Amino acid sequence: MTHTSPAFIDGGLKFTPHYFTVPLDYQDPTKGSLQIFAREVTLAKDGGEKPWLVFFQGGPGFPSPRPNGNSGWLKRALQDYRVLLLDQRGTGNSSVVNHQTLAHFSPSEQADYLSHFRADNIVRDAEFIRQAFGVTQWAILGQSFGGFCSLTYLSLFPDSLSRAT
Repeated sequence: MTHTSPAFIDGGLKFTPHYFTVPLDYQDPTKGSLQIFAREVTLAKDGGEKPWLVFFQGGPGFPSPRPNGNSGWLKRALQDYRVLLLDQRGTGNSSVVNHQTLAHFSPSEQADYLSHFRADNIVRDAEFIRQAFGVTQWAILGQSFGGFCSLTYLSLFPDSLSRAT
């Protein structure tokens, strides 16, 4: 299931929030689901026809950056791409992991639950989103821990990628 909230423009950038319901466990979807949040960023003047670039944040455990202007790597990326800033599972506006969400689990249940928040499932979430958008291939950019996500994506779904950085 996907849901897109209304877009807004700030500082010459257009932000479109997207929400996706994904399986907690892709091997056993009966274990429940999570919400994944991703923010699409384009230049306000663009028509949305540029190819996609997905950014994998460092961390792990940190949400994707919240740009407050067209600067740095984003400024360069937006010349050629529309950028998807993914709040990886467990962070930001995605289903979070914290002491409140883990409190009702036993220690072994906590360990099992947390095993679904690794790079392999972060990549499966991105692949779910790619398919939901109907995108044939997209580019990825990984920073720090996001680099592990990029390598995992290259291992699991190489045909889904036009380039990886």
